[in-house]
Amino acid sequence: MSELRARWSKAGLLVGYSALALAVVAARRAPAASYELSLYDATPTVTWLALGVALVAGAAVALTRDRTRYLHVVALALVGAVAIAVYAMPVIRGYAFYGAGDSLSHVGWAREIAGDTLEPTALLYPGIHTLTVIVARVADVPLALGNLYVVLVAVPLVFLLFVPATLRLLVDRPGAPAVGLLAAATFAPINNIAVHPIAHPASQTILLFAFVLYLAVAYVAGVFGGRSYFGTKRSLGGGILLALAGSALVFLHPQQALNAVAFLGGMTALQLGARRWRPAHPIAATRSLLPHTVLVLAVFFLWAPRFDRVRGAVVVTFEGLLGGSATGAAVVSSKSTSLTSVGGSLLEVFLKLFGAATVLSLLAAIVFLVAIRRHRRRPLVLLLAAGLVPVTGVFLVVFAASMGDMYFRYHGFLMVPVTVVGAVGLVTIWDRLARVGGERAGIAIALAALLVLAPSGLVALHASPYVYQPTQHVTAAQLDGHGGAFEHRAPTVEFAGIRGGPARYVDYHYGTEQAREELAFPGYESGIPPSVFAAGNYTDALGERYLVTTEASHRQEVELYDGFRYGERGFETLERTPGVDRVRANDGFRLYYVDGGEAS
Repeated sequence: MSELRARWSKAGLLVGYSALALAVVAARRAPAASYELSLYDATPTVTWLALGVALVAGAAVALTRDRTRYLHVVALALVGAVAIAVYAMPVIRGYAFYGAGDSLSHVGWAREIAGDTLEPTALLYPGIHTLTVIVARVADVPLALGNLYVVLVAVPLVFLLFVPATLRLLVDRPGAPAVGLLAAATFAPINNIAVHPIAHPASQTILLFAFVLYLAVAYVAGVFGGRSYFGTKRSLGGGILLALAGSALVFLHPQQALNAVAFLGGMTALQLGARRWRPAHPIAATRSLLPHTVLVLAVFFLWAPRFDRVRGAVVVTFEGLLGGSATGAAVVSSKSTSLTSVGGSLLEVFLKLFGAATVLSLLAAIVFLVAIRRHRRRPLVLLLAAGLVPVTGVFLVVFAASMGDMYFRYHGFLMVPVTVVGAVGLVTIWDRLARVGGERAGIAIALAALLVLAPSGLVALHASPYVYQPTQHVTAAQLDGHGGAFEHRAPTVEFAGIRGGPARYVDYHYGTEQAREELAFPGYESGIPPSVFAAGNYTDALGERYLVTTEASHRQEVELYDGFRYGERGFETLERTPGVDRVRANDGFRLYYVDGGEAS
C-alpha cells in the first residue's frame, strides 16, 4: 500500500510541476504591453488555472503523513514555488517596475548610492536600497529590476521558509511544515493599506521578522545547543546569529526593529517573571533573551535618534494623544465614505483584505487561551503570547493617536507571529479530526481548509480593482516619458499632474536626496485641482504650466474610480482647449503645455 501511495504521490508531483512550468511559460509569453489596471485580469487565465492545479497537487502530497521525506520536501518546494510565482508575477510578466509611489523614491536613493553621491549611513533605513544596489550589480541588471528581485523574490522567500520552520519548533508533527507553509502563503501581514508587496522598507522588514522570530524561538528552545527542546547546553553561534539578525532590522526599518525589541522584551519579561516566581516552570529553564533585547535596543538608540524624522515621529505621536485630533476610527470612517462613493463597502473590503488574517487570528487566540490553561505543556506558545502583549499595546496607542493609517503597520507586524500560532491551531484541529474520523478524513478536511485560506490571501496580495485599488504597475512608457520631459523642459515652467505632481518620477530620475534637498524642481508636488480639471480653465487657474497625464491615471480615475474626482470629460477637454498644446507623448504618457500668456 505504501508503494502504491508513493507512486500516486510521484504522479501528483509530476502533474504539479508540469502545471507550474505551464503557468510560468504562459505568463512569460504574455508580457505587459501597456498599463494594467489589474495584474490578475491581465495575466492569462491558463496561468492561474495551472497554478491552482500545482497548489492542489503540492499541498495534497505535502499533507500526506506516510510519504518519504524526499517526496515531502519536493511537495513543499512546489507549494512554495506557487506562492512565489504569484508574489513575483510582475517580474514574470516583465513589468518595467512595480510600485508607483514610495517605491520610485527608494530606487532614486539606490541610484545615488550606486553612483557614490550618497552614503548609506545618511539614510534612516538604507538596508533595502543597499541590497538593491548589490543585487543589480551581481545580476548585471538595471536598478529597477534589481529592486524587484529583492522585494518580490528574496524577501517573500524568507517569509515562506521561516514561518513553517518556526511552526516545526512549536509542533512536533509530520504535517506541520506543510500547514505552516500554506498558512504563510496567505501572506497575512500584507494588507495593502500600510503593508505592501512593493518596495517599502517597513513592509519588507515585517516579512523578514519571520527569520528573527525563528532564531528567537530556536534559541529559547535550545535548538542551536544541540537539544530538540529546552536544554542547558550553550550555543555561542546561535546567540550571535540572533543578535546580528535583530540588529540588522534597525538598518532595514527602525520602527519595525523597535517592534521586534518590544516583542523580544515581552518574551524576556515572562522569562524573568517565571524565574522569580515559578522557578520550577518550564519557561524558567529557557535561555534568556535579555542580552539580545538589550543589544538590539542599544543599536536602535545609537542609530535612529541621529535623524530628525525619528524625533519628529515621537512628537507627532504624543501630540496626537494629547491634542484629541483625528483618531484611527475617524480615519476608517473617512475611508469608508470614499469607498461607498465608488460602489464598495467597508465590510466587503475588510473580508477581502483581512479574511485570511482574521481566520488565523481567531485560531491563534484559541491556541493562546488553551496554552494559558495548560501552561506547562505549551511554554513556547506562552512566550509568543507574551511577546505580542507590548506590541499590541503600541498598536492601541498608535490607533488612538493621529497617525493616519500607521496602525496597520503594527497589524502587519503582529500577523507574523499570529500566522505561526494560527497554523498551530490548524495542526491541532487536523489531529483531532483525524482521531475522530480517521487519518484520511483529517487530511481531506485540512486540505480543503488550507486550499480556501491560501488562495483567499493570494488573490488580494496585489492591489487591484478587486479591493478597489489600482495596481502598482509602472510602465516603461511612464518612466521614459517623464525622463524625456524632464530633460527637455523649460527650466522655470512648473509641472502639475493628476492628484499630485511628478515628485516620484523626479526622485527616480534625478535621485531622491538631490531632488528633495538641492534640485528645487518646479511643480514637484503640484496637482491639478479637480474643479479646474473638470471645467478646463487651465490658463485662468494655473497660468503657464506643464500638465502631465498618463494611461495609468486615465484608467484609474475613469475606470476604477468612475470619475469620482477626475472624469472622462476632463481628459477630453485637454485635447481641445485653446492655449493647451500636447508637446510630448508616447503610448502611456502625455505632456501638455499651457500657454499662460494667452489668458492675459
